[in-house]
Amino acid sequence: MAKRIVTKIGNVFCVEFDNGTKGYFQYIAIDKTMLGSSVIRAFKTHYPIDRDVAIDDIVKDEVAFYAHTVLKVGIVYGTWYKVGKSMDLGTDELEKVIFGYTHDTKLFADNPKDDHKEVDPRSNWIIWQVNKKIIKVGTLSKKLSEIVELGDVVPYSMVKSRMERGYYRVSSFEYEFIKRKPRPEYRSYVRYKIDQGEILLCFLGDGFEKEIIIKNGNISRITREDAILNNLKLADRRLSDTNWEYNDFITEKEFNQVWNKQDQ
Repeated sequence: MAKRIVTKIGNVFCVEFDNGTKGYFQYIAIDKTMLGSSVIRAFKTHYPIDRDVAIDDIVKDEVAFYAHTVLKVGIVYGTWYKVGKSMDLGTDELEKVIFGYTHDTKLFADNPKDDHKEVDPRSNWIIWQVNKKIIKVGTLSKKLSEIVELGDVVPYSMVKSRMERGYYRVSSFEYEFIKRKPRPEYRSYVRYKIDQGEILLCFLGDGFEKEIIIKNGNISRITREDAILNNLKLADRRLSDTNWEYNDFITEKEFNQVWNKQDQ
């Protein structure tokens, strides 16, 4: 008989990453506004996997992000595991957190006939705070775009991905209006098509690090130092400036295979 999984508000969970580090998050609330889902706060600091970290130190850490998820599924698939509990829930800060999302069909239409009406997602935003009423704000203000958290219930794999990278890779309308916020030490790799070729980019944190241009069979490589020395605008490019699609992201191995490829 399968062991019954019990989760309680205050539980602290550990997530291990492939680079030999680990991070933590805490279950802090149930949000009836978003399907009764579990609300977590993920902490910024990553530690070596073999380091013992006191629960009190974990929950005093700076918060990286808040999210809605399903805790039991992450436990079942071994993505995270309980390490302790604290009733220091950061309640005062949670009360300030604003969740939101948008879509290209009408959200919470006043007229049921408009429920699936196609609309411009730029003017279709809803926001809310935990266990408070949804507010239809239409167009997201600049101030809100800088603080709003994506409010969808995200799967366990996306929670781990964001803890590791600092952002969700998922394709989303929301990233037309809010910015991804990479961890400063994390390298992201993307690829996109151009006329008669493609471009591959490497970012360290949010900043540009390397570019590969493949066009008409020729390969050009540009480092950040090259871009600065040659006064190229490329040096100022940010990962967060573009609404990358999920399939734009590639692995370090894929990028390096092209970067290290011998020219013909």
